[in-house]
Amino acid sequence: MSSHRERAIEIFSTLKNEGHRQVQIAESLGLTQGAVSKYARGDADISKPIAELLEAKYGYRKDWILEGELPKKIDKKHEMAEVARIAKQGRDLDSIPEIRDLLPDIKKLKEEDYNVLVTTIRRFLGKK
Repeated sequence: MSSHRERAIEIFSTLKNEGHRQVQIAESLGLTQGAVSKYARGDADISKPIAELLEAKYGYRKDWILEGELPKKIDKKHEMAEVARIAKQGRDLDSIPEIRDLLPDIKKLKEEDYNVLVTTIRRFLGKK
């Protein structure tokens, strides 16, 4: 199993390989480029709030970032099914006009926006 710092290096290396620049990552997380650089080198541990932001913005699960608990990334299809399951507890999504009307737009979201939405809903519902 990799260490916390090895996972941080892996995350930022992968993001770089995907075309993300440190300054863009920093802006998306509300950090300085210097802070992102320290994480990318493994010189600083990622805190829980930063791990939650990485989960919401880039899909890396905070439990993997902090503890090494697999899977490392959010499974978008699984998360959508989980949101639907949670919402259906006691209510059918199709019977809630506000939800029903939003579903087509939710399906069109960019992955990072979708991840932010799912994370927000899960936190609101008190889910992990």
